[in-house]
Amino acid sequence: MVKNRYNPKPLNELMGRWSDKLSQYGEKSEQVAELQTCLEQSLGPVLSKKCRVGHYRDGILVIEAASATLATRLNFLKMDMLSTFRKAGLHDCIQIKITTNPEAQQRLANRIEQPKQNYKTSRTMSEQTANQLMELAENAPPGLKAKLEKLAEHAKNKQKK
Repeated sequence: MVKNRYNPKPLNELMGRWSDKLSQYGEKSEQVAELQTCLEQSLGPVLSKKCRVGHYRDGILVIEAASATLATRLNFLKMDMLSTFRKAGLHDCIQIKITTNPEAQQRLANRIEQPKQNYKTSRTMSEQTANQLMELAENAPPGLKAKLEKLAEHAKNKQKK
């Protein structure tokens, strides 16, 4: 039988050709995601939105805070966080370091993307408002006068439809 060279290949087969960095990156991102969920459990919903796990190396967990005041507050909660991480299975965690990184909150906000809503406005300008705009235009300078009249005419055209 003829081998089809366009058949999809398993990812493990392709990754064997590349360096092992891609799989290491995937493992590290999973580890950081687990640590982030543990941090959210430890701090609660309000504080966890303003900080994130930076990295974990050699028993030291680095947490990035969005501001210096938040970093100070997290320093007071360090021991509670450390005990929560140890209860979650991170027994070799020796120390938690808090650093400030204003981009931490932006990166988290991008990760938690909120659905965009399209709002259709059904508001129309009343005839009374259009008349008031025309009266205002009478005493306005020429540039503003033209814009006010155009706006008032636009409102009257909308009402005709």
